[in-house]
Amino acid sequence: MVIMQSEEDWDDGEDWDDDYDDSESSSFLDMELATKMKIAGAVGIALLIILSSTIFTNFGFYSGAGSISVLIDVNEGKDANDNTFTFNVLATSPAFGSLAKDGKYTITNVPNSVDYSGGSIPAFSGSFDLTDDGRGSVSIAYSDLFKMNGKYSVEVELGSQKATDSVILNKFSESAVADLVQFDGSKPLDRDDGVITNMHFSSEVIDNPDSNLDTSVIIIPSVTGTITIYFSEELFEEGEDEDYWDSDNGRELEVVETMQFSYFGDQMSVIYESGASEEGPNFNPFIFDTSEFYGDSGDYAIVIEFTNDLGSDITEKQGQSNWKWFHICNTNSDGTCSD
Repeated sequence: MVIMQSEEDWDDGEDWDDDYDDSESSSFLDMELATKMKIAGAVGIALLIILSSTIFTNFGFYSGAGSISVLIDVNEGKDANDNTFTFNVLATSPAFGSLAKDGKYTITNVPNSVDYSGGSIPAFSGSFDLTDDGRGSVSIAYSDLFKMNGKYSVEVELGSQKATDSVILNKFSESAVADLVQFDGSKPLDRDDGVITNMHFSSEVIDNPDSNLDTSVIIIPSVTGTITIYFSEELFEEGEDEDYWDSDNGRELEVVETMQFSYFGDQMSVIYESGASEEGPNFNPFIFDTSEFYGDSGDYAIVIEFTNDLGSDITEKQGQSNWKWFHICNTNSDGTCSD
């Protein structure tokens, strides 16, 4: 006998299938949810690590710095007696920790010569120490630091904190001039008065951010070299123009004196061939002693040759008197030559 199942029996089977499908779907959702929870947990742990690192670094569960600043005096390099480059550091403690007592610094130089087209030049680097109240000072000899005229930037680093400051330093001389105080081409100089000059040393032509006119600037030099005085036997004639005095015009040159000199800050020393010397502070005006080189009435010239004691350029530079030639003689009361 064949027994036929009722539709209700078949419906129960379908319900069983539905229950199976629901169970499978629920299991899949549970697995997906577990995966998402694992991912979320991993992300949370990563964020916690990053946050903890930030807190530890900036808020000082170990030594570091809450803030740091560096200051260079605006007059740095302008004092004639200043032989060192100095900057000051000030730091504060982290919110939840101790202040680190030692940091590091780097100094770079960007030359301001209009002919320079390169990038920054490493100048110096080192470390610094702080007092308990977070203060420190660093001094570096210019002979160790200075490279070229230009901008010098100091970057200090303490823990995760950094700060920078900068200053313009012009200490390299490209040229020199001896300004003749009493000669303008109209009258000769009297031999008994000496040759009174103001000695100036100037930079190369530099980029001036405060002006559209690029020009050289007078600097406080650190130079050594020679000053040579030339003579040419000539008669003084009134009415000669500037071109006459600023060119050789067939003059026969004779060296009558070569002296050694050094100029550092406001100190200058000169040694004549005879061994006589002059030195002292604030050496302007500088008076050339005519008794060391005068022989006869005639035209004289001053030529300056020197090298810089600071900087990476050790090539010889030149300068001269502002009037290339000038006349010295024994003068009468009216200023004319008596010989």
